Amino acid sequence: MLIARLQLAKTGLCLLIGATTFFGFLLASSPFTLNSLAAGFGVFIIATGAATLNSVQEYQLDGKMKRTRNRPLPKGVLTTTQAIFQSVILLVVGVNILCLASDAAIACFVAMVAVVLYNGVYTLLKQKTVLSLVPGLISGALPPYIGWLAGGGEIIGYVPGLIITLLVLWQVPHFLLILLNHKEDYLQSTLPHLLKIFKESRLKRFLVTWIGALAFTMVLFLTLPLPFTIYIKGAVIFNAILLMALFFIELVLRRQNNYALLFITLNGALFFHMVLLATGRIYT
Repeated sequence: MLIARLQLAKTGLCLLIGATTFFGFLLASSPFTLNSLAAGFGVFIIATGAATLNSVQEYQLDGKMKRTRNRPLPKGVLTTTQAIFQSVILLVVGVNILCLASDAAIACFVAMVAVVLYNGVYTLLKQKTVLSLVPGLISGALPPYIGWLAGGGEIIGYVPGLIITLLVLWQVPHFLLILLNHKEDYLQSTLPHLLKIFKESRLKRFLVTWIGALAFTMVLFLTLPLPFTIYIKGAVIFNAILLMALFFIELVLRRQNNYALLFITLNGALFFHMVLLATGRIYT
């Protein structure tokens, strides 16, 4: 039952969301404190609540697709009533933790905006138009900004703009790799998606270009007025170049593409990037 509840909440993805919040907090306030950890944990709990609610909203659709038909609700392991109760508890607890950890009340407000965009706009539009990606991208880009605000960062500025851009640029290939890795499943579904508009070859070229923009944005973090060591700077640059090179090799030079491997590579590169900068921030 516990495993089913963790699956319902999409815990793996939500852990990464919480990590981006912790990352944003550290950029605003370098000392490692319980508040920075609590802010990341609070957003993680909020994300699991939103993901649980999303599972309720899409359980019928999930039951029609091979990729998702074994999730707890379509399989009948949990009921929708249990899922809704779990969602409410997680959202309430998460918001309270975040508010207690934040230096600014606006961080909690932005967190609720993210939930509304994800569950109230993106999820409802997902089965109607590919333009649902827009509110989805916005909601997914807000967690590090929430962390930044919770750490006392300014509402508008170069740094918050950079961290939001980083997450926007990461989310697009994240989504496309899921689509391409499960293309047969999506092509047989009624969902509107980019494979019904563009050929796979064009999406692959788009991916390579987008990854280049993501890698460039990663390097831009070294322009922040922070005394990162030469080792941190070198590792950030190497990580960005390696990410770009691996995608180019896999998508341009090879005929058979391992989208699952690229998906792991993409997520690993983002996580490593945040670890490097957070480490450099703590020890400067």
